[in-house]
Amino acid sequence: MEYVGRERKILSYSPEYPAHQVPPAEEEFRDTRYWQDGYPFSRATDDCHVFETLYRLPGGRWIVRQLVRHHGHRSYCWFEVSGEEAHAWLERCGYTGAGQGATRRCVFCGGTEGLEVENVCVSCIRLGALWGLWDPRKALLEP
Repeated sequence: MEYVGRERKILSYSPEYPAHQVPPAEEEFRDTRYWQDGYPFSRATDDCHVFETLYRLPGGRWIVRQLVRHHGHRSYCWFEVSGEEAHAWLERCGYTGAGQGATRRCVFCGGTEGLEVENVCVSCIRLGALWGLWDPRKALLEP
């Protein structure tokens, strides 16, 4: 998480989009996950408790919705990030062409075709399942 330790203006602590403070989002980018030791980890935060969604606003502004899940409790936080932070976030989560028209790519091979589950292509799912490295059933579960 590139923005840890930076002072942030918190827009909201609600799970709902802070429409009273920011214009409607033009585009939404969901966090992607990978599995480690039986737990889903966020590619955006590299944490099994903190998951994020990035939103692109008109005028090139970006905001993040952060969900923290810990011991059965959920807390939310909305805050603005810079364009550089947003582009780094998109790269970590396997999106290409950050910003306008960003497309997903496979986080293992970099391909853009046949993406099925959490930015992993069908070929990598099959190869991972064959070698016992990837369980596609787990990838369908929400964190």
